[in-house]
Amino acid sequence: MINLDSYSQLNRLKKIFEKKGKEKQLISFRFNPEFGAGHHPHTITAGKEIKFGILENQIIKAYSKAKELGFKKFGIHQHIGSGIIDATDYEKPTEKFITIIEKIAKSLGIEFEFVDFGGGLGIPYHPETNPLNLKMYRDIVFKNFKKIVEKGEIGEPFLYIEPGRFISAESSIILTQINTIKDNGFKLFAGIDAGFNTLIRPTMYGSYHHIIVCNEKNKDQILKYDVVGPICESGDVLGKERELPELYEGDYLAILDAGAYGFTMSSPYNSRPRSAEILINNGNTYKIRDKETFDDLLRNQTLPDYLK
Repeated sequence: MINLDSYSQLNRLKKIFEKKGKEKQLISFRFNPEFGAGHHPHTITAGKEIKFGILENQIIKAYSKAKELGFKKFGIHQHIGSGIIDATDYEKPTEKFITIIEKIAKSLGIEFEFVDFGGGLGIPYHPETNPLNLKMYRDIVFKNFKKIVEKGEIGEPFLYIEPGRFISAESSIILTQINTIKDNGFKLFAGIDAGFNTLIRPTMYGSYHHIIVCNEKNKDQILKYDVVGPICESGDVLGKERELPELYEGDYLAILDAGAYGFTMSSPYNSRPRSAEILINNGNTYKIRDKETFDDLLRNQTLPDYLK
């Protein structure tokens, strides 16, 4: 299954098919509906100034060219952004998407194998945030899709959605230990052994991840801390102005909801090896990824002879 992001990719794909002697079967394009949404500007993936997808003024041309090149089956896709928590953000993109689907089908005589509405379904990272209203999302996306299928003009396509973060985000936590408590006379800092190399979302997106203390002591004494990592940048803050029970060096903290873009966006920045991963299931624990070592960081480096 090939889903192209631009008109120009068609010619590249055509050459690949010809070189491999493959029969041209299914082709899909990503449509940019110009209405985007997301939890941060960097995660909004629709709009005229966004790099993703094909705009309305080129989408008919793309399918027409694909048909001319001999592709026989067609899908269509859109994705408006990530971390969406308000279902109404899907209204305008869905309306535009459905209009375009009907337009392609009528003008080119195309029937679709699938229609992919993309993902972006967010989770409530903050305890006080309401979750995505799935009933409203269903009414906006599913019911409108059903209406155009029942007209009988676009074929009988499968409906796809991509709920990745919605499924995985809440499945993982980062367990980190406090190594430094600093009172600089102005504010309190809790320095931990995880940093933005471990979880980059707070630094990159200003994302909130809830942090809880793993022990039960000092519940009555609540203080305000910046929870900071060891990376040599002032942006290495995992949680700002967090009200927590009085903390001590050696205590453990749990950073919640790291199952989406946690480990996958981690790095060995500042020469800090990545952490191990532990799977917990029915009270049992399994190590599913070894902790990196400094030797791992150097393993793929090679030195020219004159430096040896």
